[in-house]
Amino acid sequence: MTSRLLSGALLATLLVATAAPATAAPAPTVDRAPATTTLTIHAAGCEGCAITAHSALTSDYEDVWESDAVEVVDGLATLRVPTDRTAGLSLTLTAPWERRLGYVTAVAMRYAGTRPGDTVGYRDARAERRASACWGGTTEQSFDMTIHTRKVRVDGVAPGKVPGTLAWARTTPSWLAPMRRVWNGVMGEQDIDFCEPPAEG
Repeated sequence: MTSRLLSGALLATLLVATAAPATAAPAPTVDRAPATTTLTIHAAGCEGCAITAHSALTSDYEDVWESDAVEVVDGLATLRVPTDRTAGLSLTLTAPWERRLGYVTAVAMRYAGTRPGDTVGYRDARAERRASACWGGTTEQSFDMTIHTRKVRVDGVAPGKVPGTLAWARTTPSWLAPMRRVWNGVMGEQDIDFCEPPAEG
């Protein structure tokens, strides 16, 4: 009886001693939120306008990002945009004075013949026939962009002229193709602008 008890105790001791050491559980993976850019739009002439950002590239027609519309208050509208979405970003707006346009006004980021850093005035913008709506983007956590707007008369959905908007970047930023037709500087769209991807390297 005693020998059996001792044998059992000895067996238990041996099993504990030879058991494989417990391994530590892997540390949980922490998902980092994607980087965002705070885009501050200065639009002093567009109080009450609603600005929406869109991001879409021709490399993937199904991958489209769109912000909520943000109202211009005291000349400012602030959008939070995923930083990797700023390349190929376009801006559209609706202004309180617009009537039956049949399209949504787009902000011209770059007019034909201008280079990044060029300042564009109303007379120059009004004379333009080609423009790009596509911003080249930024890697910064914050970015300020000034857009100018003017109430102009444009062709509406019915015969005759209606109030519309000429909207453009005051200082030409980096930009992406394509360039497309505009009328007296006015850029409009009935669908999201798809931009050409930035050149690699």
